[in-house]
Amino acid sequence: MADVEVWVADAVVLAQQAEPLLSTAETERSARYVSVAARRLFVLSRALQRLLGSAYLGVPPERVEVDRSCRLCSDGGDHGKPYLRGAAGLDYSVSHAGRLVLLAWSSACRVGADIERLDRRLDPGLLGARTLAAAEQADLDALPAADRPARFLRLWTRKEAAVKLAGHGLTVPLASVRVDGPTACLAAPPAGWPAEPPMLTTLPVPEEYTAALATTAAPRVALREITDLAGIGLAPARPADRRDAGPGATI
Repeated sequence: MADVEVWVADAVVLAQQAEPLLSTAETERSARYVSVAARRLFVLSRALQRLLGSAYLGVPPERVEVDRSCRLCSDGGDHGKPYLRGAAGLDYSVSHAGRLVLLAWSSACRVGADIERLDRRLDPGLLGARTLAAAEQADLDALPAADRPARFLRLWTRKEAAVKLAGHGLTVPLASVRVDGPTACLAAPPAGWPAEPPMLTTLPVPEEYTAALATTAAPRVALREITDLAGIGLAPARPADRRDAGPGATI
């Protein structure tokens, strides 16, 4: 089993406290956001990456260097999976939606994570044609219309978690990634994809959200809620071992 820590924080509650942790460039970028909600998510996401990186590495937050250079592009653009410089054995993934920021960290396996609000407005029929495998689409079509958006978003988070783990993002067509089982499977994996199909875990998050974790080993998940950035004040860690949160959980 691979230990994975999943951290969840509320941007409405903590964004103001997170402001001083941003770099000058991040502060300037945050000021360009028109949406207050999007700005809060950006601020807390960037601050938590630096603050948790500090805790894992044992260095001051200002010494944590996050690199987002794409390892799959020849130009190394600033759109790759983030990683900490000088911490080759530590892998993490970050996602946000609504008012929540979610981060998954592990030194025992590769990780990818995604979270979405279940009330997100979308057309499962239109999006499903571009993002679902044939079997996934058939299962979705068999559901009552009212149940399709939530089911689609659960599939979506599992696909996003898998491609984020591998660092490929949307360069991999989501329709080619099948996630209706315990692992994320591709018929023809691209270069850099894990040798074994990533394992998928449904994470226990507030009921208005859905979230998924992808890992390259069976995970032992500790879910932590961040309630205060001062010294990382935490609610007690609780193993995510409920039936709906186990490795390979169905959706």
